[in-house]
Amino acid sequence: MMPVSPHGAVLEADPFAFQAAHRRLAWMLRLSAGTNIVLGAAVTVLVSMFSVMLPLKETEIALIRTDPADDRIYRVEPITRQTEGFDLLMESMARRYVQLVLAIDPVTSTERYREASRMTDRALSERLRKERIETDEVRDAIASGLTREIRVESVDGITSFGRDYKFAVDFTQVDTRGAETVQRKKLRAYLSMTTRPREVKEEDKYMNPLGVVVTAMTLKERG
Repeated sequence: MMPVSPHGAVLEADPFAFQAAHRRLAWMLRLSAGTNIVLGAAVTVLVSMFSVMLPLKETEIALIRTDPADDRIYRVEPITRQTEGFDLLMESMARRYVQLVLAIDPVTSTERYREASRMTDRALSERLRKERIETDEVRDAIASGLTREIRVESVDGITSFGRDYKFAVDFTQVDTRGAETVQRKKLRAYLSMTTRPREVKEEDKYMNPLGVVVTAMTLKERG
C-alpha cells in the first residue's frame, strides 16, 4: 500500500497548483538575478566615477640623488605649505627672482629674463618690461659697458594670507665698469608671491613644481 501524500487534497482540488507555484518561484529567481546584475553594474559605474572625481592617490614627481654607498632611508613627500622646508624654498625663490630681474649683464640677460618671466604674473611682467627691462637707462648702461651685480644680504618673510606670501629682500646693488666700482646702493625689495601648482608647465616641473609666481615687486632705498 503506497503512503498517502500530505498534499493529496490540494492536488485533487487543483492538479496544476504545484506547476504554477514552481513557475512563480522560477520567475522570481530570474527577476532577482536580473536585479542583482543591474545593481552590480550601477555600483561599478558609480565607483569608477567617484574614483576619477576623488582619486585615492596623487602622483608627485620628484628627483632624488643619493650616494650609491648611502644606506640611509629617505622619506619622500610632495612639497606643500605644511612640509618642512617650504619657507626656505620660498625664500630662495625670492632671492633668485630679485637677482634675475635687477642685474645688468648683457651676456646673461636673455637667459635671466626668460627664467624670470616664467615665474612672473602677466600684469607684473608687462610693467617690469616697460619700467625696468626695456628702458633707455638699461640700454645706455649696457652700451657704456656697465654691469650691475645684485648681492642679496637677507630674505625675511613678512606675512602670509592663504596662498599670498610677502617677503622683504635686502640687497646691495653694485655697479661696475671694467675694474672700477661706479656706485653702491643699499635697497630693499618687497615681493608678493603665490603658488599656482595647476598652471605649472612641463619644463618647470622640476625647477618650480609649486608654480611659484611673483605678483608684485616694489623697491625702496635703505640706510
